[in-house]
Amino acid sequence: MKAKFLTQLEHFFDPEHKKTKHYAKELKTVLRKLKKKERELTDALEQTADQELAKLYQTELEIIRVQRKKGLDTLQNIRKERQEKP
Repeated sequence: MKAKFLTQLEHFFDPEHKKTKHYAKELKTVLRKLKKKERELTDALEQTADQELAKLYQTELEIIRVQRKKGLDTLQNIRKERQEKP
């Protein structure tokens, strides 16, 4: 019980913990927006008949997927670091 309380106090006074927590929260928000945009582009790609427009959508979709993957990897690393840190 005391150990858990001391850990919580340590996190409360640790500015680095607050900074990473805020960064993770903002990153989650951006990832949600990217996922929404990815769904919208996928739907638009399925509905389009124009080849040039479809190619443009596909390019944008690939870029968004790479950005989301990088963001998810970063978020996973942040979570892992917070768990490893006592």
